[in-house]
Amino acid sequence: MTQANAKNRRPANDGDMLTADRFIAVASGGLGRESAITAHSMAYFRGHLFLGTTCPNPVEAKDAPRILRYDFETGDWQTVYEAPLVEPVGRQLVPDRTLGELSTLRRGKVPLPRHSGYRSMCVFQGKSDDEPALYVSTLSRSGAEILRSADGETFEPVGEPGLGDPDIYSFRGLVALNGRIFASPVGMVTDEFLDRNHGRDAKVYVSDDPRNGNWLPAAEPGFGDATNLAVYTLRPALGRLYAGTANPDRGFQLWQTEANGSPPFEWTRVLVDGAGAFNHNLAVCAMAEFKGALYVGSGITGFGYDNFHDVGPASCELLRVYPDGKWDLIAGQMRFTPDGLKVPLSLLGPGFGDFYNSVIWSMGVHNDVLYAGTHQWEAFRCLQIDAPDIVGGYQLWGSIDGENWTPVIEDGRGNPTDLGIRTIQSTPHGLFVGSSNHARLFNIMARRRRSEFDFPQGLEVLLGR
Repeated sequence: MTQANAKNRRPANDGDMLTADRFIAVASGGLGRESAITAHSMAYFRGHLFLGTTCPNPVEAKDAPRILRYDFETGDWQTVYEAPLVEPVGRQLVPDRTLGELSTLRRGKVPLPRHSGYRSMCVFQGKSDDEPALYVSTLSRSGAEILRSADGETFEPVGEPGLGDPDIYSFRGLVALNGRIFASPVGMVTDEFLDRNHGRDAKVYVSDDPRNGNWLPAAEPGFGDATNLAVYTLRPALGRLYAGTANPDRGFQLWQTEANGSPPFEWTRVLVDGAGAFNHNLAVCAMAEFKGALYVGSGITGFGYDNFHDVGPASCELLRVYPDGKWDLIAGQMRFTPDGLKVPLSLLGPGFGDFYNSVIWSMGVHNDVLYAGTHQWEAFRCLQIDAPDIVGGYQLWGSIDGENWTPVIEDGRGNPTDLGIRTIQSTPHGLFVGSSNHARLFNIMARRRRSEFDFPQGLEVLLGR
Protein backbone atom coordinates (compact mmCIF):
# COMPACT_ATOMS: atom_id res chain seq x y z
CA MET A 1 0.00 0.00 0.00
CA THR A 2 1.12 3.54 -0.67
CA GLN A 3 0.26 5.61 2.38
CA ALA A 4 3.47 7.64 2.60
CA ASN A 5 1.94 10.81 1.18
CA ALA A 6 -0.88 10.78 3.74
CA LYS A 7 1.40 10.09 6.68
CA ASN A 8 3.80 12.84 5.66
CA ARG A 9 0.91 15.31 5.42
CA ARG A 10 -0.50 14.70 8.90
CA PRO A 11 -2.04 18.00 10.12
CA ALA A 12 -0.11 19.88 12.77
CA ASN A 13 -3.20 19.96 15.01
CA ASP A 14 -5.40 16.88 14.86
CA GLY A 15 -7.87 18.24 17.41
CA ASP A 16 -10.04 15.46 18.77
CA MET A 17 -9.25 12.97 16.02
CA LEU A 18 -9.20 9.46 17.40
CA THR A 19 -6.10 7.33 17.01
CA ALA A 20 -5.92 3.56 16.59
CA ASP A 21 -4.97 2.99 20.22
CA ARG A 22 -8.18 4.69 21.38
CA PHE A 23 -10.38 2.02 19.80
CA ILE A 24 -11.41 -1.17 21.55
CA ALA A 25 -13.37 -4.11 20.17
CA VAL A 26 -16.79 -4.32 21.82
CA ALA A 27 -17.93 -7.10 19.48
CA SER A 28 -16.04 -9.71 17.46
CA GLY A 29 -16.59 -13.05 15.79
CA GLY A 30 -20.03 -11.97 14.61
CA LEU A 31 -21.20 -11.81 18.24
CA GLY A 32 -21.22 -15.59 18.51
CA ARG A 33 -22.23 -16.22 14.89
CA GLU A 34 -19.31 -16.30 12.49
CA SER A 35 -21.74 -16.24 9.57
CA ALA A 36 -22.79 -12.74 10.68
CA ILE A 37 -20.21 -11.06 8.50
CA THR A 38 -21.45 -7.47 8.24
CA ALA A 39 -22.36 -4.78 10.76
CA HIS A 40 -24.78 -3.39 8.21
CA SER A 41 -26.62 -0.68 10.16
CA MET A 42 -26.46 1.25 13.42
CA ALA A 43 -28.60 3.78 15.26
CA TYR A 44 -28.54 5.52 18.64
CA PHE A 45 -32.03 5.08 20.13
CA ARG A 46 -33.39 5.43 23.67
CA GLY A 47 -29.90 5.63 25.16
CA HIS A 48 -28.57 2.49 23.47
CA LEU A 49 -26.68 1.58 20.33
CA PHE A 50 -28.64 -0.70 18.00
CA LEU A 51 -26.85 -2.91 15.49
CA GLY A 52 -28.28 -4.71 12.48
CA THR A 53 -26.25 -7.70 11.26
CA THR A 54 -26.20 -9.42 7.89
CA CYS A 55 -25.46 -12.94 6.69
CA PRO A 56 -25.74 -12.58 2.90
CA ASN A 57 -26.11 -16.28 2.19
CA PRO A 58 -27.84 -18.03 5.14
CA VAL A 59 -27.99 -21.83 4.88
CA GLU A 60 -29.54 -22.76 8.23
CA ALA A 61 -31.29 -21.36 11.29
CA LYS A 62 -28.11 -20.41 13.14
CA ASP A 63 -27.26 -18.02 10.29
CA ALA A 64 -30.32 -15.88 11.07
CA PRO A 65 -29.37 -12.18 11.18
CA ARG A 66 -30.22 -10.20 14.29
CA ILE A 67 -30.85 -6.75 15.66
CA LEU A 68 -28.85 -6.29 18.86
CA ARG A 69 -28.76 -3.63 21.56
CA TYR A 70 -25.59 -2.52 23.34
CA ASP A 71 -25.67 -1.57 27.00
CA PHE A 72 -23.11 1.15 27.68
CA GLU A 73 -22.98 0.46 31.42
CA THR A 74 -22.37 -3.29 31.27
CA GLY A 75 -20.83 -3.61 27.81
CA ASP A 76 -23.28 -6.43 27.01
CA TRP A 77 -25.17 -7.10 23.79
CA GLN A 78 -28.77 -8.28 23.84
CA THR A 79 -30.60 -9.78 20.88
CA VAL A 80 -33.87 -7.87 20.49
CA TYR A 81 -34.95 -9.32 17.14
CA GLU A 82 -34.02 -12.35 15.05
CA ALA A 83 -35.12 -13.18 11.52
CA PRO A 84 -38.04 -15.64 11.45
CA LEU A 85 -37.62 -18.94 9.58
CA VAL A 86 -39.43 -19.89 6.38
CA GLU A 87 -39.53 -22.97 4.17
CA PRO A 88 -36.81 -23.05 1.46
CA VAL A 89 -39.02 -22.81 -1.61
CA GLY A 90 -39.39 -20.50 -4.59
CA ARG A 91 -37.35 -17.35 -4.42
CA GLN A 92 -35.52 -18.51 -1.34
CA LEU A 93 -33.61 -20.87 -3.66
CA VAL A 94 -32.86 -18.79 -6.77
CA PRO A 95 -29.13 -18.23 -7.51
CA ASP A 96 -27.38 -15.05 -6.46
CA ARG A 97 -25.75 -13.66 -9.57
CA THR A 98 -23.42 -11.58 -7.40
CA LEU A 99 -21.87 -14.75 -5.97
CA GLY A 100 -22.13 -16.76 -9.20
CA GLU A 101 -21.29 -20.42 -8.76
CA LEU A 102 -20.62 -19.93 -5.04
CA SER A 103 -24.33 -19.30 -4.47
CA THR A 104 -25.05 -22.98 -5.10
CA LEU A 105 -23.33 -23.73 -1.79
CA ARG A 106 -26.37 -22.45 0.09
CA ARG A 107 -28.90 -24.99 -1.15
CA GLY A 108 -30.55 -27.18 1.44
CA LYS A 109 -33.91 -28.40 2.73
CA VAL A 110 -33.89 -26.97 6.24
CA PRO A 111 -35.91 -23.82 7.09
CA LEU A 112 -34.09 -20.62 6.19
CA PRO A 113 -34.17 -17.13 7.71
CA ARG A 114 -36.69 -14.91 5.96
CA HIS A 115 -34.24 -12.00 6.09
CA SER A 116 -30.58 -11.92 5.09
CA GLY A 117 -29.87 -8.83 7.13
CA TYR A 118 -30.82 -5.35 8.32
CA ARG A 119 -29.46 -2.73 6.00
CA SER A 120 -30.63 0.66 7.28
CA MET A 121 -31.91 2.22 10.51
CA CYS A 122 -33.60 5.55 11.17
CA VAL A 123 -35.07 7.13 14.30
CA PHE A 124 -38.25 8.92 13.19
CA GLN A 125 -41.58 10.13 14.53
CA GLY A 126 -44.41 9.93 12.00
CA LYS A 127 -47.99 11.09 12.25
CA SER A 128 -49.12 7.88 13.97
CA ASP A 129 -46.11 7.63 16.29
CA ASP A 130 -46.65 8.86 19.86
CA GLU A 131 -42.89 9.36 20.15
CA PRO A 132 -39.81 8.69 18.01
CA ALA A 133 -39.58 5.06 16.89
CA LEU A 134 -36.81 2.98 15.35
CA TYR A 135 -37.42 1.96 11.74
CA VAL A 136 -35.27 -0.79 10.19
CA SER A 137 -35.10 -2.02 6.59
CA THR A 138 -34.47 -5.68 5.81
CA LEU A 139 -32.77 -7.62 3.05
CA SER A 140 -35.18 -10.36 2.03
CA ARG A 141 -35.73 -12.74 -0.86
CA SER A 142 -39.43 -12.64 0.04
CA GLY A 143 -39.59 -8.88 -0.50
CA ALA A 144 -37.97 -6.23 1.65
CA GLU A 145 -39.76 -5.28 4.84
CA ILE A 146 -39.60 -2.24 7.07
CA LEU A 147 -39.69 -3.04 10.78
CA ARG A 148 -40.78 -0.64 13.51
CA SER A 149 -40.04 -0.56 17.23
CA ALA A 150 -41.35 1.98 19.72
CA ASP A 151 -39.40 0.62 22.69
CA GLY A 152 -36.31 -1.03 21.20
CA GLU A 153 -37.53 -4.44 22.36
CA THR A 154 -40.48 -5.36 20.15
CA PHE A 155 -40.24 -5.14 16.37
CA GLU A 156 -43.03 -5.62 13.85
CA PRO A 157 -43.28 -5.13 10.07
CA VAL A 158 -45.19 -2.11 8.81
CA GLY A 159 -46.54 -1.85 5.28
CA GLU A 160 -46.43 -4.43 2.52
CA PRO A 161 -43.25 -6.29 1.45
CA GLY A 162 -41.35 -4.09 -0.95
CA LEU A 163 -43.89 -1.33 -0.26
CA GLY A 164 -46.19 -3.18 -2.65
CA ASP A 165 -43.45 -4.52 -4.95
CA PRO A 166 -42.28 -7.94 -3.65
CA ASP A 167 -39.45 -7.94 -6.22
CA ILE A 168 -37.58 -5.35 -4.13
CA TYR A 169 -34.78 -7.02 -2.19
CA SER A 170 -33.90 -4.21 0.21
CA PHE A 171 -34.06 -0.53 1.06
CA ARG A 172 -30.61 0.96 1.09
CA GLY A 173 -31.39 4.28 2.71
CA LEU A 174 -33.72 5.23 5.53
CA VAL A 175 -33.32 8.93 6.39
CA ALA A 176 -35.55 11.68 7.79
CA LEU A 177 -36.03 15.30 6.72
CA ASN A 178 -38.71 17.87 7.57
CA GLY A 179 -41.19 15.45 9.15
CA ARG A 180 -40.83 12.83 6.42
CA ILE A 181 -38.90 9.59 6.10
CA PHE A 182 -37.32 8.51 2.81
CA ALA A 183 -36.29 5.10 1.46
CA SER A 184 -34.52 3.98 -1.70
CA PRO A 185 -35.13 0.40 -2.89
CA VAL A 186 -32.04 -1.50 -4.01
CA GLY A 187 -31.71 -4.99 -5.43
CA MET A 188 -34.17 -7.25 -7.15
CA VAL A 189 -35.32 -10.82 -6.61
CA THR A 190 -37.19 -12.73 -9.31
CA ASP A 191 -38.20 -16.33 -9.95
CA GLU A 192 -34.85 -16.82 -11.75
CA PHE A 193 -32.18 -14.85 -9.84
CA LEU A 194 -31.24 -12.44 -7.08
CA ASP A 195 -29.41 -9.18 -7.86
CA ARG A 196 -28.30 -7.53 -4.62
CA ASN A 197 -27.37 -4.15 -6.06
CA HIS A 198 -29.57 -3.16 -8.99
CA GLY A 199 -33.28 -3.17 -9.71
CA ARG A 200 -35.43 -2.33 -12.68
CA ASP A 201 -35.10 1.40 -12.07
CA ALA A 202 -33.96 3.87 -9.45
CA LYS A 203 -36.70 5.02 -7.10
CA VAL A 204 -37.12 7.06 -3.94
CA TYR A 205 -40.15 6.71 -1.66
CA VAL A 206 -41.38 9.10 1.03
CA SER A 207 -43.81 8.86 3.94
CA ASP A 208 -45.02 11.02 6.81
CA ASP A 209 -46.82 8.02 8.35
CA PRO A 210 -44.72 4.86 7.87
CA ARG A 211 -46.43 3.12 10.78
CA ASN A 212 -49.55 2.83 8.63
CA GLY A 213 -47.59 1.92 5.51
CA ASN A 214 -48.40 5.12 3.65
CA TRP A 215 -45.62 5.66 1.10
CA LEU A 216 -45.54 7.70 -2.12
CA PRO A 217 -42.97 8.18 -4.92
CA ALA A 218 -40.66 11.09 -4.05
CA ALA A 219 -39.21 11.33 -7.56
CA GLU A 220 -39.78 9.96 -11.01
CA PRO A 221 -37.94 6.67 -11.63
CA GLY A 222 -34.25 7.23 -12.30
CA PHE A 223 -34.85 10.98 -12.08
CA GLY A 224 -35.91 10.65 -15.71
CA ASP A 225 -32.76 8.75 -16.75
CA ALA A 226 -33.15 5.01 -17.35
CA THR A 227 -29.38 4.46 -17.02
CA ASN A 228 -29.64 5.17 -13.27
CA LEU A 229 -30.13 1.64 -11.96
CA ALA A 230 -30.44 2.44 -8.26
CA VAL A 231 -30.24 5.18 -5.65
CA TYR A 232 -27.43 3.90 -3.46
CA THR A 233 -27.29 6.71 -0.91
CA LEU A 234 -29.70 9.25 0.58
CA ARG A 235 -28.41 11.96 2.91
CA PRO A 236 -30.06 15.02 4.47
CA ALA A 237 -27.55 17.87 4.35
CA LEU A 238 -27.48 21.64 4.00
CA GLY A 239 -31.25 21.77 4.53
CA ARG A 240 -31.93 19.46 1.59
CA LEU A 241 -32.08 15.81 0.67
CA TYR A 242 -29.30 14.50 -1.59
CA ALA A 243 -29.55 11.29 -3.60
CA GLY A 244 -26.57 9.52 -5.17
CA THR A 245 -27.20 6.98 -7.92
CA ALA A 246 -25.49 3.93 -9.39
CA ASN A 247 -25.00 4.26 -13.14
CA PRO A 248 -22.76 1.72 -14.91
CA ASP A 249 -23.18 3.42 -18.30
CA ARG A 250 -22.10 7.00 -17.57
CA GLY A 251 -21.14 7.11 -13.89
CA PHE A 252 -23.06 8.23 -10.84
CA GLN A 253 -25.37 11.21 -10.65
CA LEU A 254 -26.04 13.40 -7.61
CA TRP A 255 -29.46 15.00 -7.17
CA GLN A 256 -30.96 17.33 -4.55
CA THR A 257 -34.40 18.46 -3.40
CA GLU A 258 -35.75 20.72 -0.68
CA ALA A 259 -38.72 18.30 -0.43
CA ASN A 260 -41.29 21.07 -0.22
CA GLY A 261 -44.99 20.58 -0.93
CA SER A 262 -46.51 17.27 -1.96
CA PRO A 263 -44.54 14.42 -3.51
CA PRO A 264 -43.17 13.77 -6.03
CA PHE A 265 -40.81 16.65 -5.35
CA GLU A 266 -38.81 18.88 -7.64
CA TRP A 267 -35.24 17.63 -7.95
CA THR A 268 -32.15 19.37 -9.32
CA ARG A 269 -29.16 17.56 -10.75
CA VAL A 270 -25.89 18.53 -9.08
CA LEU A 271 -23.30 16.14 -10.59
CA VAL A 272 -23.35 13.89 -13.65
CA ASP A 273 -21.05 11.39 -15.36
CA GLY A 274 -19.32 10.39 -12.14
CA ALA A 275 -18.10 13.98 -11.68
CA GLY A 276 -16.05 13.64 -14.85
CA ALA A 277 -14.61 10.20 -14.07
CA PHE A 278 -17.55 8.55 -15.85
CA ASN A 279 -18.35 4.95 -14.88
CA HIS A 280 -15.09 4.51 -12.97
CA ASN A 281 -17.12 6.48 -10.44
CA LEU A 282 -19.97 4.06 -10.86
CA ALA A 283 -21.88 4.75 -7.63
CA VAL A 284 -22.19 7.06 -4.65
CA CYS A 285 -21.81 4.82 -1.61
CA ALA A 286 -21.50 7.27 1.31
CA MET A 287 -22.20 10.92 2.07
CA ALA A 288 -21.80 13.20 5.09
CA GLU A 289 -22.32 16.86 5.91
CA PHE A 290 -19.25 18.56 7.37
CA LYS A 291 -18.36 22.21 7.91
CA GLY A 292 -20.94 23.61 5.52
CA ALA A 293 -20.43 21.19 2.65
CA LEU A 294 -21.48 17.72 1.52
CA TYR A 295 -18.76 15.08 1.22
CA VAL A 296 -19.44 12.39 -1.37
CA GLY A 297 -17.64 9.02 -1.40
CA SER A 298 -17.80 7.02 -4.61
CA GLY A 299 -16.36 4.01 -6.40
CA ILE A 300 -17.19 0.54 -7.71
CA THR A 301 -18.61 -1.93 -5.23
CA GLY A 302 -16.96 -5.29 -4.67
CA PHE A 303 -13.41 -5.81 -5.83
CA GLY A 304 -13.21 -2.60 -7.82
CA TYR A 305 -14.68 -4.29 -10.86
CA ASP A 306 -18.32 -4.71 -11.88
CA ASN A 307 -18.37 -8.12 -13.59
CA PHE A 308 -21.97 -7.94 -14.71
CA HIS A 309 -21.56 -4.58 -16.48
CA ASP A 310 -17.84 -5.02 -17.30
CA VAL A 311 -16.74 -1.77 -15.61
CA GLY A 312 -13.38 -1.16 -13.98
CA PRO A 313 -11.06 -1.77 -12.34
CA ALA A 314 -11.05 1.53 -10.49
CA SER A 315 -10.52 2.96 -7.03
CA CYS A 316 -12.66 5.22 -4.86
CA GLU A 317 -12.79 9.00 -4.90
CA LEU A 318 -13.87 11.67 -2.42
CA LEU A 319 -15.61 14.89 -3.50
CA ARG A 320 -16.81 18.00 -1.68
CA VAL A 321 -20.01 19.69 -2.85
CA TYR A 322 -21.12 23.18 -1.79
CA PRO A 323 -24.70 24.46 -1.46
CA ASP A 324 -24.43 26.33 -4.78
CA GLY A 325 -23.43 23.13 -6.62
CA LYS A 326 -19.74 23.95 -7.01
CA TRP A 327 -17.43 21.10 -6.06
CA ASP A 328 -13.88 20.11 -5.24
CA LEU A 329 -12.00 16.89 -5.83
CA ILE A 330 -10.55 15.91 -2.45
CA ALA A 331 -8.96 12.53 -3.29
CA GLY A 332 -8.92 11.01 -6.76
CA GLN A 333 -7.66 11.32 -10.31
CA MET A 334 -6.73 14.80 -11.54
CA ARG A 335 -8.77 15.65 -14.64
CA PHE A 336 -10.36 18.31 -16.82
CA THR A 337 -14.12 18.59 -16.35
CA PRO A 338 -16.85 20.94 -17.64
CA ASP A 339 -16.28 22.76 -14.34
CA GLY A 340 -12.59 23.19 -15.05
CA LEU A 341 -9.40 21.43 -13.96
CA LYS A 342 -9.87 19.36 -10.81
CA VAL A 343 -6.79 18.57 -8.73
CA PRO A 344 -7.11 16.46 -5.53
CA LEU A 345 -6.76 18.97 -2.71
CA SER A 346 -5.48 16.30 -0.34
CA LEU A 347 -2.74 15.39 -2.85
CA LEU A 348 -4.05 11.81 -2.57
CA GLY A 349 -4.94 9.90 -5.70
CA PRO A 350 -7.78 7.40 -6.18
CA GLY A 351 -8.31 5.12 -3.21
CA PHE A 352 -6.61 7.60 -0.84
CA GLY A 353 -3.45 6.55 -2.67
CA ASP A 354 -4.23 2.82 -2.41
CA PHE A 355 -5.47 1.12 -5.59
CA TYR A 356 -7.29 -1.58 -3.60
CA ASN A 357 -9.63 0.85 -1.86
CA SER A 358 -12.52 0.32 -4.26
CA VAL A 359 -15.22 2.26 -2.40
CA ILE A 360 -15.65 4.79 0.37
CA TRP A 361 -18.26 2.67 2.12
CA SER A 362 -19.18 4.79 5.14
CA MET A 363 -18.75 8.31 6.48
CA GLY A 364 -19.57 10.03 9.74
CA VAL A 365 -18.75 13.03 11.92
CA HIS A 366 -17.73 12.73 15.55
CA ASN A 367 -16.40 15.51 17.81
CA ASP A 368 -15.99 17.78 14.78
CA VAL A 369 -13.86 15.26 12.88
CA LEU A 370 -14.94 13.69 9.58
CA TYR A 371 -14.24 9.96 9.22
CA ALA A 372 -14.34 7.79 6.11
CA GLY A 373 -14.20 3.99 6.00
CA THR A 374 -13.09 2.08 2.92
CA HIS A 375 -13.70 -1.28 1.28
CA GLN A 376 -10.27 -2.74 0.54
CA TRP A 377 -9.83 -6.02 -1.34
CA GLU A 378 -6.06 -6.57 -1.54
CA ALA A 379 -6.30 -9.90 0.32
CA PHE A 380 -8.26 -11.41 -2.58
CA ARG A 381 -5.73 -10.04 -5.04
CA CYS A 382 -3.03 -11.87 -3.10
CA LEU A 383 -4.93 -15.08 -3.83
CA GLN A 384 -5.15 -14.29 -7.54
CA ILE A 385 -1.43 -13.76 -7.91
CA ASP A 386 -0.54 -16.55 -5.46
CA ALA A 387 1.39 -14.14 -3.22
CA PRO A 388 3.37 -15.62 -0.31
CA ASP A 389 1.88 -13.14 2.17
CA ILE A 390 -1.77 -12.19 2.55
CA VAL A 391 -2.09 -8.46 3.21
CA GLY A 392 -4.84 -5.84 3.09
CA GLY A 393 -7.91 -4.98 5.12
CA TYR A 394 -10.11 -1.92 5.58
CA GLN A 395 -8.87 1.56 6.35
CA LEU A 396 -10.37 4.31 8.50
CA TRP A 397 -9.35 7.85 7.62
CA GLY A 398 -9.98 11.10 9.49
CA SER A 399 -9.86 14.82 8.74
CA ILE A 400 -10.37 17.95 10.83
CA ASP A 401 -10.75 20.25 7.80
CA GLY A 402 -11.98 18.01 4.97
CA GLU A 403 -8.76 18.41 2.96
CA ASN A 404 -5.93 16.96 5.02
CA TRP A 405 -6.56 13.27 5.68
CA THR A 406 -4.83 10.96 8.13
CA PRO A 407 -5.01 7.14 8.24
CA VAL A 408 -6.47 6.25 11.65
CA ILE A 409 -6.74 2.45 11.33
CA GLU A 410 -5.11 0.38 8.58
CA ASP A 411 -4.96 -3.23 7.40
CA GLY A 412 -8.22 -4.28 9.01
CA ARG A 413 -6.60 -4.10 12.45
CA GLY A 414 -4.42 -7.04 11.49
CA ASN A 415 -7.12 -9.08 9.73
CA PRO A 416 -6.82 -8.71 5.93
CA THR A 417 -10.20 -10.41 5.43
CA ASP A 418 -11.94 -7.60 7.33
CA LEU A 419 -12.46 -5.91 3.98
CA GLY A 420 -14.65 -2.96 4.81
CA ILE A 421 -16.01 -0.48 7.31
CA ARG A 422 -19.74 -0.69 6.70
CA THR A 423 -21.02 1.60 9.44
CA ILE A 424 -19.83 4.65 11.38
CA GLN A 425 -22.09 5.89 14.18
CA SER A 426 -21.43 8.81 16.51
CA THR A 427 -22.94 8.59 20.00
CA PRO A 428 -22.50 10.53 23.26
CA HIS A 429 -20.48 7.52 24.46
CA GLY A 430 -17.99 7.46 21.58
CA LEU A 431 -17.62 6.55 17.92
CA PHE A 432 -18.76 3.10 16.80
CA VAL A 433 -17.26 1.47 13.72
CA GLY A 434 -18.67 -1.76 12.26
CA SER A 435 -16.81 -4.03 9.86
CA SER A 436 -17.60 -6.43 7.04
CA ASN A 437 -15.60 -9.65 7.20
CA HIS A 438 -15.14 -12.07 4.32
CA ALA A 439 -12.88 -14.74 5.83
CA ARG A 440 -15.37 -17.49 4.93
CA LEU A 441 -15.49 -16.55 1.23
CA PHE A 442 -11.73 -16.04 1.27
CA ASN A 443 -11.13 -19.56 2.57
CA ILE A 444 -13.48 -21.06 -0.03
CA MET A 445 -11.52 -19.35 -2.79
CA ALA A 446 -8.19 -20.23 -1.15
CA ARG A 447 -8.97 -23.94 -1.48
CA ARG A 448 -8.55 -23.58 -5.21
CA ARG A 449 -4.85 -23.14 -4.61
CA ARG A 450 -4.94 -25.73 -1.83
CA SER A 451 -4.19 -23.21 0.86
CA GLU A 452 -5.65 -22.86 4.31
CA PHE A 453 -5.78 -19.74 6.46
CA ASP A 454 -7.03 -19.07 9.95
CA PHE A 455 -8.20 -15.48 9.83
CA PRO A 456 -10.90 -14.51 12.36
CA GLN A 457 -14.43 -14.76 10.97
CA GLY A 458 -17.49 -12.63 11.65
CA LEU A 459 -18.10 -8.91 11.98
CA GLU A 460 -16.31 -6.69 14.48
CA VAL A 461 -17.53 -3.54 16.20
CA LEU A 462 -15.06 -1.00 17.54
CA LEU A 463 -15.68 1.79 20.05
CA GLY A 464 -13.38 4.79 19.96
CA ARG A 465 -13.29 7.43 22.66
